Amino acid sequence: MRISIAWLKEFVDLKEDPNTLANILSMLGLEAEVVHNFSSLLNVVVGKVVTAKKHPNADRLKLCTVNDGANTLNVVCGAPNVDAGQTIAFARVGAVLPGDFIISKAKIRGEESRGMICSERELGISDEHDGIMVLPNTLKVGKPIIPHLDKMYAALELDLTPNRPDGFSHYGVAREIALKTRRKLKKISVKSSTVKSKNIHKVASVSIEDPIDCPRYMGAVLNNVTVGPSPEWMVDRLKAAGQRSINNLVDISNYVLLEMGHPTHIFDYDLIPSNTIGVRRVKNDKTITTLDDEKRKLSKQQLLITDGKHPIALAGIMGGLDSAVQDNTKTVFVESAYFDPVTIRKGSKELGLLTEASRRFERGADINATETALWRVINLLQEITGGEMVPGIIDEYPGKFKSKNVSMHRSELDLYAGCTIADKEVVAILDGLEIKHEKKNDYWKCIPPSFRPDLEREVDLIEEVIRVYGYDNIPSSTHYASSYLLEHPDPEQPLEDLRNVFSSFGYQECQSNTLQSKNWTTIHNKKAIAMMNPLTEHMTHMRTDLLPGLLESVDFNIKNGSSDLYLFEVGNVFSQEKKSLAGMKETPLLCGLVHGDRVSLSAHERGKPVTLFTVMGHLHGLCKFIGTDMPRFEDIQKKGYKKAFAIYTGDKALGVVGTVDPDFILELDLEIDNACLLYTSEAADDSLRVDLGGRRIIKK
Repeated sequence: MRISIAWLKEFVDLKEDPNTLANILSMLGLEAEVVHNFSSLLNVVVGKVVTAKKHPNADRLKLCTVNDGANTLNVVCGAPNVDAGQTIAFARVGAVLPGDFIISKAKIRGEESRGMICSERELGISDEHDGIMVLPNTLKVGKPIIPHLDKMYAALELDLTPNRPDGFSHYGVAREIALKTRRKLKKISVKSSTVKSKNIHKVASVSIEDPIDCPRYMGAVLNNVTVGPSPEWMVDRLKAAGQRSINNLVDISNYVLLEMGHPTHIFDYDLIPSNTIGVRRVKNDKTITTLDDEKRKLSKQQLLITDGKHPIALAGIMGGLDSAVQDNTKTVFVESAYFDPVTIRKGSKELGLLTEASRRFERGADINATETALWRVINLLQEITGGEMVPGIIDEYPGKFKSKNVSMHRSELDLYAGCTIADKEVVAILDGLEIKHEKKNDYWKCIPPSFRPDLEREVDLIEEVIRVYGYDNIPSSTHYASSYLLEHPDPEQPLEDLRNVFSSFGYQECQSNTLQSKNWTTIHNKKAIAMMNPLTEHMTHMRTDLLPGLLESVDFNIKNGSSDLYLFEVGNVFSQEKKSLAGMKETPLLCGLVHGDRVSLSAHERGKPVTLFTVMGHLHGLCKFIGTDMPRFEDIQKKGYKKAFAIYTGDKALGVVGTVDPDFILELDLEIDNACLLYTSEAADDSLRVDLGGRRIIKK
């Protein structure tokens, strides 16, 4: 997200330069870097267009004279909006613009041009290049442009982690800066009415089908709005934050989104025939045309905003084209709501549609900010568009927000921090985080604010205190100690020993994708677990076998010139034994596969291909290493094998060894010509275990 530094100054007093601010935020966990660096624009000044006439030899060019504070120069300009009297950004001859573009004296269609009148793109501000950048007339001609650009367009780019929805707004970032610098945070100013009125319910109503999908929905109606361009201050703010101005109605909604992080939406009230807003899942609805003029197919995952019957928006994602505000819109319905994060995430992923609204809702918006955002939009509509509010607001709130109580113990804080953070410091940090707290003996009883849904456990609060206190303030230690309990050894060590055994036999380990196609996962007639939101058609189900992944690796290596292969994989497979969640089973397996020659062809001897006896020899070596009975092999029939043998050690079934059936390879749509030799720990009973020094390696 792009954060305008000038916008931040509305909420907190900033004394730091952009690079220092970026460092402060990065150390707080909000990774930031400076977006615009205007320091290279050394020979770009504020200029004044004295005259602007049609170029004598070109229809689309103008011949201008520009005062740069020292001289009046001839300049050829192709921008359609250039005109006499404008204050502009002027690049003198010798100036270097972004992209290492050097301005030099030139002749254009027979006329001399000594400099350039710049657009926003040429200055590196935005992609806007349809016309020149017109500056305020209050700027003094001849002065460097850098101070003005720094003041208006200096910005930071934030790379936020999914657990920090509060960072997706200027106000949220200002809160972090105020917290770290111990400065006062200025509240967002809204004018709200506490007068209850039934007028709004005469012209609009809201119906919520499921309070889990939509715990809160608020709305208001305004008459006599005037659609037009936004005021210059709003256009500049949006531009600095990387947004393009559209019209005052759309800009107001976008402005509030960037300011406080809560999405809102403005409908054309006259395009909602029933004057009823419904919030429900897809039923018999087929498609909806969204604001980007795309016709989108709907499924049961989608949460809709309807006009009582038909969909008019994708809830929490994007509005519909049929109810969008237009140039002649006079009456609007303003929506401010809170939608379930999981519902919005699933709907967004299924559609492949990620928007600024969905990005915030799916991370967990602030349910208590719903009302503030509504009044903020109302205030701006009244101020900028002249809208007249129908008395009263709609507030359907079936899913009341419940605060969480989390305890943070002094002993745990000291343990995690590795030092003692004074109580006074802890209290100041909790206050700055707006966490309600009460000291109880050796712990704090805390209630996190609604805008921090990620604070759920004691360790979350401890992490907050430590990050604000500053990792640089934690003293370094050169003495470390830990206790090792012999009765609890590393559970992964036996698997590591197993990997070492196979490496000694000449095998290389593979790690194939856990997600595979439906064909691959059901090829053994096993019940596979389907993904609700698959990324691609080849990653729709959880794997039920390790063999397809290894065969795919063999196929890839053969096509790239390597056909002599010893491969193995240790991993989990998954099956759906019952329809319930408890019926999903995860099982660790071992699978090995060899292909080609065990001895490569050379000038000294002929190539020696691997045989079934090669693999059986490896199994003998494995059993000897483990210290169990030598394996015996019994002939069986098994899907996927041309020739198969069950492996037994004593009376326990260890797995299967054999040659891969070529028809099985064709079913996987692979192109391996020669047969592969395979062994796998696919035991017939669920009690199988292989012991390595008394430690369990594989259990099925």
